Amino acid sequence: MHKFWVVMSQVYKKNAKSGSWIFLVLSPLFFLAIAFGIVFYISKTQAPAQVAVVSDVGVVRQALSKQSTSDLRFKPYTSAKKANDALNKEDLDGILTVNAKDDFKSHYVARDNGQTVETSTLVAALSGLKLSSTAAAMKLTPAQVKALTAPPTVTSKTVAIEDGKQVAKSNTAQLMNHGLALVSMVLILMVTMVYGSILAQEIATEKGSRIMEILLSSVSATTQFFGKLAGIFALLLTQLVIYVIAGVIGWQFLKNQTMVAGLLKQVDLSILASGTTAMIALFFIIGTLTYSVLAALTGSLVSNQEQVQQAVMPITMLGMIGYFITIAAQANDSTLAQVTSYVPFLNVFVMPTQMSLGRASMGRVSVGISVVFLALFTFFTVAVYRNNVLVYSGSGLWQSMKTSFSIWKAERGVAKK
Repeated sequence: MHKFWVVMSQVYKKNAKSGSWIFLVLSPLFFLAIAFGIVFYISKTQAPAQVAVVSDVGVVRQALSKQSTSDLRFKPYTSAKKANDALNKEDLDGILTVNAKDDFKSHYVARDNGQTVETSTLVAALSGLKLSSTAAAMKLTPAQVKALTAPPTVTSKTVAIEDGKQVAKSNTAQLMNHGLALVSMVLILMVTMVYGSILAQEIATEKGSRIMEILLSSVSATTQFFGKLAGIFALLLTQLVIYVIAGVIGWQFLKNQTMVAGLLKQVDLSILASGTTAMIALFFIIGTLTYSVLAALTGSLVSNQEQVQQAVMPITMLGMIGYFITIAAQANDSTLAQVTSYVPFLNVFVMPTQMSLGRASMGRVSVGISVVFLALFTFFTVAVYRNNVLVYSGSGLWQSMKTSFSIWKAERGVAKK
């Protein structure tokens, strides 16, 4: 066990100190910080649009000025000349002229290089005034006005068909789970490509330098395999912990922003504790483990660093196939998506999306298949790694696999005798 920890710590420390890994971890945080900084600066420095209100009725001017918001300020003017003088000095972004005595017919003049004010915003502001004026002219009571303007109520619910029966689903929960499934898919794709390449590079480097012959004299190939795998996973966990800490710190700032606070009121984050969310997280863990073992397998089949791209190619191809099937499955529940929901390597992409869309009710079966496959695949990969770790060949992956299989058969034959 001591040798396992030595291999794991050696792999972890070597990669954690490398400039490429530090850049990999910090670059997303750096670009996010810049993006949030720009948005925050713009939101704080951009002044609200200034719109002059010219009307033949003073009450209208005052009423509109009271409807000013943080993004739009109505400024009452008693004459069109004064408003035009202010516009010429670029003190205004536009002039809204309201003829309240002629059914609130209005005209808006916008300054070309001023802030944009949507016509719909102006119409909404004037509609309330026109309604109040019309109601007063018709001598309607406040209760009658409220009854007249109250919109019809439409209730809705979302159901999923499970075992031929309708099961109620929350619209917000479905949206959150679907978003989480997409995030999980992208993370698996990124993690497997990046860390799969690191693991394959680690193995290929040791084979290319012929240091394996020395290492095997003191540490078994099996211990080295699991030690390297654990070291790479420790790197991944370190990166995730850094992002969690950065997210917690950033959240203390973001949660007080007006836009974020508004979104939080519309979303119930407690739905993230649902069973579907747990299944998606489980698929993410299984997917990461499975593709990491695949990276170790392909990395053991190459002889030097120049062949690392050959080792990464199968990982990239499988990941992209799963990605494109998942993208297509979002629009159409095809037979291909249903079948690949239970196929190892691909189901970790497809099944979470299918579950989030309410199209799959056998997620546990898919998880069971994935776990069994991961155990068998790991056992197979350890055998290949052990037999091929000292095989140096310039041939391709398939030829190296055949050579490794021949060695494995020969060893089994000797063991039986």
